[in-house]
Amino acid sequence: MAIYKFTVVKGHQVASGRANDPRFPRGTISAQLPFFQTLGLDLNGYYLATINAQFNCHAIVLNLYDHYFKQVKWHENMPAENFKFCRCHILMNSTSYPALIYQPQVETKIEHLQPINQLELLAPFIEHLHYGDVISLEIANAKVTLVNVYP
Repeated sequence: MAIYKFTVVKGHQVASGRANDPRFPRGTISAQLPFFQTLGLDLNGYYLATINAQFNCHAIVLNLYDHYFKQVKWHENMPAENFKFCRCHILMNSTSYPALIYQPQVETKIEHLQPINQLELLAPFIEHLHYGDVISLEIANAKVTLVNVYP
């Protein structure tokens, strides 16, 4: 297993519904949930928002994944998207939380793009987690690559 530190940063807030986007009043994760369920990915137990994880590198690349769903038409006003998911754990205060890397693929995503050194994570609700916290991602070796790690 590999462990990488990351900083929790504020995202676009559309995943959670806090962006007040009228297209996604309960958030994009809530809207996508039944489609992923039909495709075989059960997200029950995960908080319906993402943790935005910024790594101290130029880019982070997802090499291997557990689920890859193509052309998911999850909303009438959005084009179909491709999604990759990868199992991992978030480590915080000596506790390990099961998590998933949630990665809409850039070639099909038209809005709310993430910086290339950032991942979105799905996890159960984690109390006392705040923007600016430095915590860790635990993941099987070779599943991700950090490119040009900064000192």
